[in-house]
Amino acid sequence: MEKISIISARDGIRIIVNDEKASVEDLLTAWQPLCDDEVIHKQYAEGNHKACQGCKVNCCKTAFLIPDLVALKKLSRGTDLTYQECVKRYFDENELKLGLVRLKSNPCVFLKNNLCSFYDQRALMCRFYICADLLGDAEQLLYSIAWIGSTATQLFAEENGLLPERSGQGSGSFERLFYGLINDYRNDPRVRLFMEADDYGNIPLKPFLETL
Repeated sequence: MEKISIISARDGIRIIVNDEKASVEDLLTAWQPLCDDEVIHKQYAEGNHKACQGCKVNCCKTAFLIPDLVALKKLSRGTDLTYQECVKRYFDENELKLGLVRLKSNPCVFLKNNLCSFYDQRALMCRFYICADLLGDAEQLLYSIAWIGSTATQLFAEENGLLPERSGQGSGSFERLFYGLINDYRNDPRVRLFMEADDYGNIPLKPFLETL
């Protein structure tokens, strides 16, 4: 039996975890085929039934994204840049001044010719997003993993001096929303799972399932 089953029904997608030792990497492996699935109903896909690649709406064009900490670590390793150099090259300078480690957007800094140039290493928020209905606790599971991972990035940036000394001097509605979400998870013990992991295979799913 597979560690994780993804069930696509007419009314939405359900996630079933069959192995209590499953990791976030196992979830990603089970989830990825949905991106290429042309059977399930996708709200923004052409004709509602197309693979995500080449989508004309393309959420990457407007994404407001704080990547999870494993994604940041992979970015640093994959580009041979220090964390400070990664932040300088790929993250929004104005948002950094406001105290948020948000990637450059409109479009995403990694979007090239309408395709992600960092696809295999992209952040959890990108990996989990699919414009289809989710059933049961699937949405909450994906949401909590992605946001705890992003919170870990924010805390890592604060602890390692990746933000300007005088940050957080003002904010708009998006910034306030992100601050609020990060503060909701700031003291969550599961943040430590991302702090200590170099890969998604090092992060167990069980702690996220226990709160559903």
